Amino acid sequence: MQIFMNGSAKRDYAPDEIVASVNFNYHADTYDDALKGGVAAVKAYIDGISADTDFTADDFKTHAYSVHEQFHTNRLQPTHPEDLDKNLEKRVSDGFFFNQYAELRFDYNKDRLIKLMVISSKLKDAPRLNLHFGLKDVEEKKRELIAEAYEDAKKKAEALAAAAGKNLRDCVRVEIDTPPFGPRGMEGDFGIERCAKFAGAPDFDDEIKNIDETFKPDDITITKMINCVWETSN
Repeated sequence: MQIFMNGSAKRDYAPDEIVASVNFNYHADTYDDALKGGVAAVKAYIDGISADTDFTADDFKTHAYSVHEQFHTNRLQPTHPEDLDKNLEKRVSDGFFFNQYAELRFDYNKDRLIKLMVISSKLKDAPRLNLHFGLKDVEEKKRELIAEAYEDAKKKAEALAAAAGKNLRDCVRVEIDTPPFGPRGMEGDFGIERCAKFAGAPDFDDEIKNIDETFKPDDITITKMINCVWETSN
C-alpha cells in the first residue's frame, strides 16, 4: 500500500533589506541636451543625497539607461482634389528622452530609510523614488520551510497509516511545489509629489518623527508545499 500525502509550511518574516529604485527622466529637443541634462540631474541628486546622508555615489547601481527620440503622427488635411481619398500623415518628433534606472540596496534600517525619503523630498527636481522591502537570504528560509512541510506531511501520513492498520515505511517520492512567495513586503511610490507632504513640518527632526510614527513595512509571507509518497507494511 502507498500513501500519498501533502504538507505545507508558512511563515511571516520581517523584511531585512530595502531596495530604493530611483528613476531619472529628462526631456530636451536634441540628443546632446537630453544627455547633458539627464547626467546633470543624476549627479545633482546623488550629490545631494551624499551630502546629507551616509550613502555615497558608489552605492547607486545603474540597471538601465537610454536616450531615445519619440515621435507622434499628425493627420494632414488634403490641399489638392487628388489627395481627398489619401490618408495623409506626418511623423513629428517629440524630442529626446533621457532615462536612467538606478538602485540603492541596503540592510533594513528605518533611520537611514526615513532620512533618504526626507532628503529626497527637499531636492530640486527630485526623481521618482520607489521603495521595495525584501529578504536577503530567501533560499535559506525556503529550505527551513521545506523541512517543516515534510514533517507536516509525515505526521499526516503516519495518522492515516495507523488508521488503516499499517506501518509507515520509507518516503519513496517527493515533489516540491514552489509557489511564488509574496508580495515581497510592500512597495511604495515616494516620488517628490508624495514626499512633499512631509516637507511642511517645522524642522527636519519633526519630519523624521512624523514618518517614523506612521510608516511600517508589512511582513513578507513565504509558503512551501510538498507532496510525498510513502510505502507501508503490515
